[in-house]
Amino acid sequence: MTDAGEPRPRRAPGRPVGADSAQTRAHIMRVGCEIINERGFAALTFQGIARRSGLSRPTLNYYFATREELFGALVHEGNAVVQECIAAAKQQEHPLDRLRALLDALGEAWNTDPTLTLFLVNARLEAGRNPALPNAIAGAIRDFLDDVVADAVVDGSLPAHTDPAPIAQLLHAMLWGVGLWCGYAGVPDGRLVTKQLENAIASGLLTDSRRASLRRNEGGSENTRCDTPKSVGAGQ
Repeated sequence: MTDAGEPRPRRAPGRPVGADSAQTRAHIMRVGCEIINERGFAALTFQGIARRSGLSRPTLNYYFATREELFGALVHEGNAVVQECIAAAKQQEHPLDRLRALLDALGEAWNTDPTLTLFLVNARLEAGRNPALPNAIAGAIRDFLDDVVADAVVDGSLPAHTDPAPIAQLLHAMLWGVGLWCGYAGVPDGRLVTKQLENAIASGLLTDSRRASLRRNEGGSENTRCDTPKSVGAGQ
């Protein structure tokens, strides 16, 4: 009631009283990310998010009208991480160095936020199941790999007769496979696996002259990066 004894106007739907908008939105996104990682997009419901987050359905709907909108926000957040990794990798001059820098950056991103990094993989899988879902993350990585392979042919890191497209597709599949393995095999440090992928690429894709040059740059005839950490493959 107002001071004049009249009923107060009904409060329009909006942000819950006393809630911190940014923190609440981030909490909803984190819970949604966890559910997608555990059970897939098909299992993402507002009822499930409300139960796990402790928030009401109206609160969830204030921030996200649909689950597709929530998924899109997560893809946007994940793509920002990928773009940071790509930007850091592009600081390197040689194509293989750029690829190795990307792997290092993604491994570091995994250690910083495993939940969001695992979502990158699941978002790629979900987009394959449902073409209506955004797929910006995979596109950004694919474009980066296409450029790396094309430049590697130009600078002699790969033989001149190399067809870049199949090599880029192979790297794309290997990279997502590493992400899948890190996410579901309980690897404690993603960099342990990305280092092995770097070794496989350096040993199997490069010309002999480029491989020898890399070894000289690393300080000796023996490439110690090929030593496999004991924790990788343990329990297989």
